[in-house]
Amino acid sequence: MKLGILAWEEGEPESVGIAGTATERGHDVTVFELDHVRLSPGPAGAVTTIRGTPLSAYDVILCRCDLSTPPWTEKIQQYLLLDGEPGVPILDPLPVHIAAASKRAMLRRLTRHGIPVPPTLECRGVDDLRAAFDQWGEIVVKPALGFRGLDVERLLDGPTAEALTLAQKLLERHEVLLSQPYLAHQGDFRVLVLGSEVSSCTRFNTAGEDWKPFSGDEADPPVHHDFIDPPDDLSALALAAVRAMDLTMGGVDVVRSGTGWTVIEVNPVPGWAAWKPEQARIPNLRVVEFIEKEIEGMT
Repeated sequence: MKLGILAWEEGEPESVGIAGTATERGHDVTVFELDHVRLSPGPAGAVTTIRGTPLSAYDVILCRCDLSTPPWTEKIQQYLLLDGEPGVPILDPLPVHIAAASKRAMLRRLTRHGIPVPPTLECRGVDDLRAAFDQWGEIVVKPALGFRGLDVERLLDGPTAEALTLAQKLLERHEVLLSQPYLAHQGDFRVLVLGSEVSSCTRFNTAGEDWKPFSGDEADPPVHHDFIDPPDDLSALALAAVRAMDLTMGGVDVVRSGTGWTVIEVNPVPGWAAWKPEQARIPNLRVVEFIEKEIEGMT
C-alpha cells in the first residue's frame, strides 16, 4: 500500500507515529503538508502532484491537516486538489472534513441528528456577548475556528469590564466567537472512534482552575489523564456523533454535567501527542489497521 499522510506539519507527532507503524508493516508512506500539493502539467492537461509524484500513484490519503488557521481559502484550494482522483480515497474528503473543522457547521449538524450539544450564540460584537451573559450568566467563549483550547476562555463573573475587554481582544483576533453556557463538571472525556468502533477513551481530570484539558499554551502539558473503559452510553454517544459527521475517524470531546452527557465537539483530526510512547503505539496501530481494512474492502 502506498499511503500519503497529509499532516499539519511534517514533524507532527501523530502523523510521524502512524507513518512509522505503517512502514513497519511494509507500506510505502509519505508524510506531506498542504504546501506540497501542487497542480502540475500532465499528459492530458493538469494533474495533482505530491512532492512531484502524481496523486494517482497513491492508494489512499489520510488527512490530518489543520484548517483552523489562515489562509483558509488557500488551504481549501490545496485540499480540493486531493479530492476526486479515481481509485484514491481520501480519509476524509474536504466536504466531510470542513463540516467538522467549522465549529458552527459541526454544532448545527450534531443538533440536527439529535446529539446533545451546548446551546450556542454566535458573537460578532460586545452586544452579542452581553446577550450571552444575560441568558446564561456563566459562559465560555471560543473561536469559531480553533484547536487545543487556544483562546477558549471561561467567564464566570458576568459582563465585567475585565471580561468584556478580554472578549473584545478575542473578537479583534478572530472576528467571530462562539458563546456557550459554562457547564459545571469534573472530568472531560475524549473518545477516539475509528470506523464503527470505539478505539480508546481518555478521562482528563479537569476541575477548578484546570477546567479544560489543554491550557491553550502549546508548551504546557495537558492536565492529568487516565485511560478508561467508557460506559456503554458514552460509547454509543461518541459513535453516533462521528456517524452524524460522516467521518471515518474522529475524536469526540464530551463532558458530563447535571444534565447528562454533552458533546462539546467532534474533532476530525484526533490527537494523542500527549500520550506516552508506549500508549501512542496503540492508536497508531489501530489507525493503520483501519486503513488497511478500508483499502481491502475497496479492492
